[in-house]
Amino acid sequence: MSVRSVEVDLPIQRAVIFNRYSVEFARAIGAIDQVVGTGASTYRDPDYWPEFTEADVVGQGQNEPNYEAIIAKNPDLVILPRNGVYEEAARQLEPFGIPVMVITAWDTLKHVENVELMGKLFGREEQAADLVDYYVGYQTLLAERLDGVPPVPVYLEEKRPLVTVTPGSGWHDMIAAGGGENVFGDIVIEDQAASRGNVNAFTIDPEEIVQRQPQLIVKLEPGSYTTIPEAQYATTWADLTGREEILSSPAGQSGNVHVINYYLAGGSSKITGALQIAKWAHPELFADIDPEEAMRRWIEDFQGLPYQPGMTYRAGF
Repeated sequence: MSVRSVEVDLPIQRAVIFNRYSVEFARAIGAIDQVVGTGASTYRDPDYWPEFTEADVVGQGQNEPNYEAIIAKNPDLVILPRNGVYEEAARQLEPFGIPVMVITAWDTLKHVENVELMGKLFGREEQAADLVDYYVGYQTLLAERLDGVPPVPVYLEEKRPLVTVTPGSGWHDMIAAGGGENVFGDIVIEDQAASRGNVNAFTIDPEEIVQRQPQLIVKLEPGSYTTIPEAQYATTWADLTGREEILSSPAGQSGNVHVINYYLAGGSSKITGALQIAKWAHPELFADIDPEEAMRRWIEDFQGLPYQPGMTYRAGF
């Protein structure tokens, strides 16, 4: 991504923000009332976003903005992640004097600078500092306990079977932060056929899982802020553990296979997901750590909502 300069008047009073992670940052620092528009992909979980109505939806999401709707909101700034159509948006909105800024809030490695930037943009530096402290506390804990510890090979599967992640994905960085080693971490996406997907959704063959010998398997379960019904978890679990490549892997043989709600996996630039990876990959080092307590803090202290438990699932084989 090329370097871009964006000039804005501060503090921002009216922002359109695409991507749930970035909108969460705005709410976490007390700036949600300054967000006047977002994408349908965020609003589709209305229990999690009581602040929004359908009138606040200005496009399907970060790859399908509705420029007419954005212009009608008269925003001071539009924020998109780096995997959104920010270049197109900048071209479309420049004639109307609406600047576009790239902030990728799902990026595990850039949490601090992204939160501090949003604090400056919205005049919420003090609240942003509180969020940074929350994140850095867990980041430091992980780094200290994992120092010198060999990483555990991890296979992370997206909601679709045989779809995983590669370097360049925030999920890949989450695995590393939790003391894991992505078993598909050697994939260079630019060298792969476009038909195999992208860094966040890379299609593989069952034999590749067997060959790469993961010691931990984690399946991402799509859900909402409210607790995922056990029947949904059970269906995913049955489908996952009914596959030969899963059962024959070291993870399958030892029973180190788990299903995780996207919300826990992705909380606060995926730091809560990294804690859960660490708990499963290195149980002896993290016996006293409860990733769901970290998630409770994220939801209750920074999102202002009651915590919904039951973020992971594991049954018998």
